[in-house]
Amino acid sequence: MPRIARDIGKTGWAHVIVRGINRESLFYDEDDYKRFKTTIERYQKEIVFEIAAYCMMSNHVHLLLYVEDGSYAALLKKLLVSYAAYYNKKYSRVGPVFQDRFRSEPIDDERYLLTVARYIYRNPQKAGICLAKNYPYTFIQRDGILSGYFDTNEELTAFLETENCDICLEFESTDEHADTKALELIKTITKETNPQAIQSLEKNQRDQILVKLKEQGLSVRQISRLTGVNRNIVQRA
Repeated sequence: MPRIARDIGKTGWAHVIVRGINRESLFYDEDDYKRFKTTIERYQKEIVFEIAAYCMMSNHVHLLLYVEDGSYAALLKKLLVSYAAYYNKKYSRVGPVFQDRFRSEPIDDERYLLTVARYIYRNPQKAGICLAKNYPYTFIQRDGILSGYFDTNEELTAFLETENCDICLEFESTDEHADTKALELIKTITKETNPQAIQSLEKNQRDQILVKLKEQGLSVRQISRLTGVNRNIVQRA
């Protein structure tokens, strides 16, 4: 069955989310975040599109996008295929990096455009990671479409920082803060930047680490999801 074309809405803008397969992390270190950012910048030279906001979380990315010809799928394919090739090579893995097809919603009016921008900006704070203004992997275009609704940059900042009950497109709820702490614990115990490195360890060493992780309170499901180790193996360790 052919896929239905994405609805680009009345404004041409869209809120797009991509997530790691099986909720696995997309970014393990500073270089990974930088690579995704430079991939976006590289394709801006090839495809006419504009980004009003984005936020790179550990296992998913929010983007507020405008693609001149409406070809969101073509743009996302280029971005994700390029990053996946880098990711698989760096972490010596094969197979899909991103979950299924990206999720998106059209932006039908200016008010919702601002709401989505604020929602993306405040995503790290909502997840309990840190204050939105302190999160290093968020981008807000301050000289583009958003600035047109405010007299000064300070007014835009005040709007973004305003407490709210905004509800926008999201994958089903996950505890991002819990995953962040779990990833730090896994890195501390394994001495590896990439938690999935545990898969290549000798069985006894792997199982000893899995036991330690469970003793620290991580669930079997969470350990399996973050490390890529089969759930049955984690359970038996």
